[in-house]
Amino acid sequence: MSARRTRTSMSRKRKDPMVGLSPLSDLKNVTKKTNTASGSQKKIILKHEETKQEEDSDTRIDLSAKKADHIISCNQELVLKHEESNQEEDMDTDSEFSDQENMEAFDIMKRREENLRLNREFFQQLGMDEAKLGLMSAKKPKIAPSKRGLKKEPVVLPRRTSLRLQRKDPEGGDLPPEALINKMAAYAVVDEHPRPPAGPLLMTEYLESKFSSLDQEHRHLVSVISSLKPVTIEPSLADLDSYIAAMKKTRITAERVAKVVPNRIYSVTFHPSPNRVLVATGDTWGKLGILDVCSEEKLGSDGVCCYSPHSRPITCLEFPPFAPHHLYSCGYDGTLRRGDFESGVFDEVYSVPEEDDVLLRNFSFTSPHTMLVSQNTGNVALVDTRSKSTKAESTYDLNMRALRTVSVHPLQKEIFCTAGVEGTLRVWDLRKMKMKKNEPIVTLPHGKSINSAYFSPLTGKYILSTSLDDRLTIFDSSVISAEIKPSKIISHNNHTGRWLTGFRATWHPAREDVFVVGSMNRPREITLFSDKGKKLHSFLDPDHLGSVCSLNALHTSRAMLVGANSSGRLHVFM
Repeated sequence: MSARRTRTSMSRKRKDPMVGLSPLSDLKNVTKKTNTASGSQKKIILKHEETKQEEDSDTRIDLSAKKADHIISCNQELVLKHEESNQEEDMDTDSEFSDQENMEAFDIMKRREENLRLNREFFQQLGMDEAKLGLMSAKKPKIAPSKRGLKKEPVVLPRRTSLRLQRKDPEGGDLPPEALINKMAAYAVVDEHPRPPAGPLLMTEYLESKFSSLDQEHRHLVSVISSLKPVTIEPSLADLDSYIAAMKKTRITAERVAKVVPNRIYSVTFHPSPNRVLVATGDTWGKLGILDVCSEEKLGSDGVCCYSPHSRPITCLEFPPFAPHHLYSCGYDGTLRRGDFESGVFDEVYSVPEEDDVLLRNFSFTSPHTMLVSQNTGNVALVDTRSKSTKAESTYDLNMRALRTVSVHPLQKEIFCTAGVEGTLRVWDLRKMKMKKNEPIVTLPHGKSINSAYFSPLTGKYILSTSLDDRLTIFDSSVISAEIKPSKIISHNNHTGRWLTGFRATWHPAREDVFVVGSMNRPREITLFSDKGKKLHSFLDPDHLGSVCSLNALHTSRAMLVGANSSGRLHVFM
């Protein structure tokens, strides 16, 4: 501001026209100059006034800013003083009530401790501590899965080195040159479970190699099965009450639980011999296991022998009573084989070309040498086991989606029934079958897909079906006609889920008033039903039966039951 004033005064001195005039100058010149000076002076005066106004406005702005700063500082001092006064008041209030609150908290803690002491004395009088200790000591530890059955040989692995740097494949072979690898567009997909070669397979060559002591078990099993005699299945003479009483006496022990196949079980059956308790089962990858339940030979595998005649799930097994040294099996690999324990081979009875990708679901004998085989294509093949060819005698298109079971009438061998994923049970006459455009005798619809359907084993007066509409249905088939109707419908949870094999209710081989089925109930159980739909008995054992047994079978002539779970274990009640 002072510099601006100095510049203004200096400019005023320089531009003043009256400075330096002499009194002796000419009057005209003086007058003329005076007039000129008066105009210039007016401009200078106007500029001076403008400058003065700017200075006054700057001064007023400075004064306003100072006043505002002063007001703000005063307000801040007032706020601080107000807060300090409030804090002092709060401290005074806290000091007034802190003593009272401390006393109340102390009284509450004292009353709580007194209540705890009284509760302890009360529970001591009731003896709760002793009861708690008794329950803890009575609690049983969780039962581990049975270690009996198949046992893997201990493998000592060599020290791992980098095969990549050695330019070797995972099998240890030399890799092709890198230039050739770069030119390959794709690699061929290798099947980890290839189908066994066509023709007979030696049992000794198809023993499951991952497990030890099977050579001795195989020799023992061959000697046992070869000595068995043919059996004639006759109706059981015991009435239902006597049979159920005998079944209620059966028990399971740790020695009657064994791992027979490595993976999930898809089929199970008893040998019909009354003199030897043998159970056969098949798993997901074509492994066929046989358990000698009462074996006295201590060979290391607890009476278990395992083979691999198939490469996909074995879905059906049967020891024919007229040929006790034979074991028939079929599977998803499209082959049906006959295990002959006298000659020690698995003969190929029937097969479909591997490229056709046809799955065999089950089979049912129409005579000692012929059988019907169900397929996932909706066809049924008629197979003669005496034929040297592995082709079917006839294949009938039933105009159905994938089949799951076929069952032949026990007396009228030309009558059979089929069931599958489309949810219909159909009864057919083999005498009227053609290659295509076949018509059933009767169609029995269900709410959802059907897991199985079987004629009763003696007279065929019933058909028992298991379906995913959570029903077990018994049809009256005493008269084969279009008038077949359900005689009993039983509500039963049949939804086992993705990882368990589906339930298939199965008749007693020598009775028509009893059948067995798995259960999803807890604790785990296996259930017996009568032909009237009445629940007769539940097989329970929390120590040795801790899993769902999806597939079950009853012995032909003895009070005995076997249950198969999805980890390859068999549970035998006897």
